[in-house]
Amino acid sequence: MADIEFPSVEWFQTLADITKEDPGYRKFGRLNAVIVFKCGDKHISANFDVLNIHEIREVTENARRDADFVIDMEPDVWRGMLDDIKKNGHASLDWTLNTLDLRFDEPIHRNELQDGFKADMFFRYNPSLQVFFDNASKVPTKFVAPVA
Repeated sequence: MADIEFPSVEWFQTLADITKEDPGYRKFGRLNAVIVFKCGDKHISANFDVLNIHEIREVTENARRDADFVIDMEPDVWRGMLDDIKKNGHASLDWTLNTLDLRFDEPIHRNELQDGFKADMFFRYNPSLQVFFDNASKVPTKFVAPVA
């Protein structure tokens, strides 16, 4: 398989396809949320519907408000996390979503409409999301830094 550009719909779709077959994800994967992943000027939306991950598409900045929550990291942070996952087969302690959320002055997750209940879904679904991203170790990735 050729390297797939990150961030892109193709990259997230490949990750979703791998994750849906992962027994570890099936153990945690009772995730029910629409999540937008923001890297630079790219906004990729994914519908996590219990064990299914579908409707992966690029959306506009304005469409982020329709998501349950957004995970927003600078391109260098995304790259650091993905490089760490590739190196170790999973995120090491310094590069988990939870650690990254606590590391910065502003959390990496939020709900655009200031809905605290939806923003808290990040913590409720964190184990499933971590398994999802740990599967990035299986995606041949070419990192293309988008405009910030």
